[in-house]
Amino acid sequence: MDQNHNHNPNHNHPEPPVGTPRPEALRYSSFTHDPAGGNPAGVVLDASGLDDAAMLAIAAEVGYSETAFVTAADERARRFRVRYFSPLAEVAFCGHATVALAAAFDGPVALSAVEQAVVAFAQARAGADHAADAVAADLAVLLRLAWPQTAATGQETVDPVGLLARGLAAWAGEHTALSASAGSVDPVTGLATGEYLRRRVRELHDQCRALAIPPGRAFGAVVVRLDVDGLAASDRIGVRAGVGRRLATRFRAGETVAAPARTRMVAVMPAYGLDRAARAVAVDLAELAVLDGVGVAVGCQAFAGSAGATFRSLAGTPVGPSAGA
Repeated sequence: MDQNHNHNPNHNHPEPPVGTPRPEALRYSSFTHDPAGGNPAGVVLDASGLDDAAMLAIAAEVGYSETAFVTAADERARRFRVRYFSPLAEVAFCGHATVALAAAFDGPVALSAVEQAVVAFAQARAGADHAADAVAADLAVLLRLAWPQTAATGQETVDPVGLLARGLAAWAGEHTALSASAGSVDPVTGLATGEYLRRRVRELHDQCRALAIPPGRAFGAVVVRLDVDGLAASDRIGVRAGVGRRLATRFRAGETVAAPARTRMVAVMPAYGLDRAARAVAVDLAELAVLDGVGVAVGCQAFAGSAGATFRSLAGTPVGPSAGA
């Protein structure tokens, strides 16, 4: 990463509105130590007083493909709201401008902030029809760039495979949802169906194969088994709906929660957080009144060597929504 003070003198750009504050626009080149190389991007660290027209005008003046604008910041928590503009319009996300922004702050970055950036990057790629191996390669570059600043905090253990898995999981969830939304929700629990889970597992295995990572090292699932077969239909529905709601609020972006069988619910997630998540789920369900007198088991399951074997281990005997509540 290198700061670059040059701009494009031949670019015709509009003037910002009269009276608009003019914060400094920094110029960086990502993915290089040579100002003449890399991917150039602009950075405005304080855009809180700028409207859309002003940000567009500054992006045009900088003349690079994208400029990042920090529109709100919490310095203590290291959290920032960022918008991206090309010289012609606002854009949803820009990877190299985000890397330039991190360099501009020039300080240690919290692991949670890196994780959020990885998830946002992956989800943005899902909407642009990028292949799994291309997304994996982009994420690997992003993590290599983030690693020195994140590791420098000395307060958190950074697991690059875990972070990569987090990003890939977010991409797979978004990609699967975009490509096949019909029939993907179980009507009783509100969670993903077994068929959705099957597609998701296949996506994650494909990504692991592209990166030559053992699936069991990268991904696993929290598995909840419910002893509901002896309950009346109305009670069974109440139990499954209550557990489904609780699991849906427990897990976050990039973690698919599914109900592949009447007696089983699973939350697919990066392997590094499985034990902690399973403990949290056990506490959540212990507080659920609808489970009084109902047998419940919470455990962890690593991914198997193939997508088919993983799905079978997670789903047990698959039961579709029409096969009983």
